[in-house]
Amino acid sequence: MDLIKGSSPAIQHIKDMIRQVVDTDLNVLVCGESGTGKEVVARTLHALSSRKRRPFIKVNCAALPGELLESELFGHERGAFTGALTTKPGKFEVADTGTIFLDEIGDMPINLQAKLLQVLQDGGFSRVGGVQEISVNTWIIAATNHDLDSDVQKGTFREDLLYRIKLITIKIPPLRERREDIPALLAHFLNKYCGSLKRKDITIPDTLMKAFMAYDWPGNVRELENYARRLLVFGDPAAVEKELRERTTKNETPRFDIGSLLTETSDIQAILSRQLITEETEAFPSLKEIQKRCLAHIEKIVIEEVLRRTGGSRKETARVLQISYKALAYKIRDFGVNTSLLSAEGVSVALEEDR
Repeated sequence: MDLIKGSSPAIQHIKDMIRQVVDTDLNVLVCGESGTGKEVVARTLHALSSRKRRPFIKVNCAALPGELLESELFGHERGAFTGALTTKPGKFEVADTGTIFLDEIGDMPINLQAKLLQVLQDGGFSRVGGVQEISVNTWIIAATNHDLDSDVQKGTFREDLLYRIKLITIKIPPLRERREDIPALLAHFLNKYCGSLKRKDITIPDTLMKAFMAYDWPGNVRELENYARRLLVFGDPAAVEKELRERTTKNETPRFDIGSLLTETSDIQAILSRQLITEETEAFPSLKEIQKRCLAHIEKIVIEEVLRRTGGSRKETARVLQISYKALAYKIRDFGVNTSLLSAEGVSVALEEDR
């Protein structure tokens, strides 16, 4: 467990779960915001398992377009597509008898999810452009910062695949929910980079540590790691403290009562009237569909209100609502959120993403 730093109850629970599942070969889904340390958990699972001397292969499912990701995962035969001059084994073959870590699995295209499901069910697949069935014995660990249940509702993630990959689910809380781990993590990073940056260890003043503890860490452990590097390079605790305090003050967004917001803007009866008035009785939607429509309408109301209060900043809105920037972008598009509420920067980003 050397890779996982901290002693908070949440981290202790994660360590206990790891001990229980390392040699089961059950598929593991690691959930958490960006920067919380999902890869660290995956590497710890592999390092403590009976596969530790076998390959650990990481694939970022968000880093490649669908056609390239398929070739990366499953390999291709010579001539399968333009530029395929030789036969290439995929990452699943390379990870045979070892572990494959599918990072950002929530961004995997829906057509590839079917092929991944085949591997999970049968332990076999064929390369792109090939017909021969290739069998592998690979432990699959996946990670995501998505709400996959919500993605299933939207139709962007297969429900049958979700059930297959989340036999064991390990949820990593954001750093703001386990602040007691900050001193240990900071000490670890300072010690880790002292040698490579050729710097002496640095003493953290009490006032700076209080600033570290008060900050919300939207970038989580990765952001803390970057601050540790800056401290070693510039050796200026006062500057870091000032910056953290300014950011803490800036991020203190006024809270509002969701219940009162909905009372002012709408109510369930009104939502039902607007959403269902056009339906014939014989074609009346199921309760599940009604729930989906009402939830979408309520989410739209809340997103628009937060956009108003943050001056149209999508980054700040995502932080307030505790969802990823990408998830917010999807909701703005899918729910028909009023784009006039977006800042100029937000509109340009939205247009760029829609291309």
